[in-house]
Amino acid sequence: MGERYGQCSQDTHDERTAAKDEHHGYDLKVERDFDAQPQAVFDAYLAMHGEHRPDWILESQIDLRVGGAWTVRFQPPRLKPFSEARVLTGVDPPHHLSYAMTAIVDGEPTIDTNVDIAFEERREGTRVSLRQSGFPTSEERDDFAGGWPGVLETLGDFIA
Repeated sequence: MGERYGQCSQDTHDERTAAKDEHHGYDLKVERDFDAQPQAVFDAYLAMHGEHRPDWILESQIDLRVGGAWTVRFQPPRLKPFSEARVLTGVDPPHHLSYAMTAIVDGEPTIDTNVDIAFEERREGTRVSLRQSGFPTSEERDDFAGGWPGVLETLGDFIA
């Protein structure tokens, strides 16, 4: 995401934090609130990787179960294409989705991280809290941090 891995977008409705965990490398956290119930937001997250996905997601195939594979190919505007090989580590609709991810650029694995997404019901709707952990450097983390706001903006477009 970011300059190397995806589209950059600024969004005033999300909260991003970055930190270093001494045991697991660099982490990032992104949160955004949506005016919809958790099931609608969870379904929209999957739908944005489905048949009517945005142009910058070229392909997505998911086996929605713990241990299932999820492969995604991206072509962000003005950036080099890349893919992610994911293995689902947690599936609890509509509350939680997590996966281990390997980014692949030019056919070569470049980085391994873990992504944990919570869909928390709130009085006003749903808060999506995304944590991506295991970045080896702050630069890699910051590259990905630049792309997540655009992903969450697109998620908003998919919520019915």
